[in-house]
Amino acid sequence: MPKISFVVTVFNKAPFLPAVIDGLKAQTGAFDREFIFIDDGSSDSSVEIIRSETAGLENVRIVAQENHGPAIATNNAVSIATGDWIKLVDSDDVLAPYCTELLLSRALADDLDFIFGSADYYDMQTGPVFPQTDLASLETILFDDPLFTVLDRGFARVSHCLFKRQVFERAGGCDPRIFSQDHSLFIRLAALGKLGQIKHVVCLGPEDEPGRIMNNQAQVIHDASIALAYFLKDQPDLPASKRKLIAKKVLSRVRKWEKKKLGKGGLGPAGKQYVLSRLGVPVSGDVLVSLCSAFGEGSVLRIPQKTDLPELKDISHEP
Repeated sequence: MPKISFVVTVFNKAPFLPAVIDGLKAQTGAFDREFIFIDDGSSDSSVEIIRSETAGLENVRIVAQENHGPAIATNNAVSIATGDWIKLVDSDDVLAPYCTELLLSRALADDLDFIFGSADYYDMQTGPVFPQTDLASLETILFDDPLFTVLDRGFARVSHCLFKRQVFERAGGCDPRIFSQDHSLFIRLAALGKLGQIKHVVCLGPEDEPGRIMNNQAQVIHDASIALAYFLKDQPDLPASKRKLIAKKVLSRVRKWEKKKLGKGGLGPAGKQYVLSRLGVPVSGDVLVSLCSAFGEGSVLRIPQKTDLPELKDISHEP
């Protein structure tokens, strides 16, 4: 029987954790399971709530690290996971009861390494309500070229994903040089494994959550862009078609930011590189990484200062 490790990264999400944990408890399906909560330096009552809400739940492990951000927290938690499959869960997202069972059954049926569904939002006044659908009628979309598809479409978020732990390890996990985890995760896994998608909502997040990373536009665009830039830099043998696609996307985003947010018109560094690229001059990964610094001009960006995994402490029980 397959085993799934539910990995929940937590940073100051106390108000949302009861619903998140209720969603974990409600997961249907015939598979073994373990639950790993990693606290990334919370200053609220998140840890106490996790302990109380998981009381009586089997195979729960609560660990903590100094605050390093969700990418490094994810890598640290997965390093102690024992499941065949990893089910990431953001600590304000609620999984549909059928989420894991649906993703796992389709992944096994099509011999996939990585599968994801759709994510949406719920009204905080009414709470999460999932659509009633004949799950058996849903199509599993398979991608002939997973990496090109991910580079082109830029998928993000994590609570709608399920993937093999071994493929995650082969990929090197999430890129620890980037604060958020989702963009590099999609790219790295798509480069190694078979990818599938089900266009059906499998998780919901709160609509007006003030602490969400995606509320910081500069952080979101920076992390999405630099994930591409680092991947190009790290993959010298990447086919020319994919290198051009990455360069086009990163340059377009930075050029637009320079024009609209920084008032540089088309004469900023990315604008000049964009013109050169249109003339056929290749752009290196190092240059693209450097250009992404534009998103930090006048904006607050969180960029990991250390990429090694910090010390992991087991805090499953009261000290």
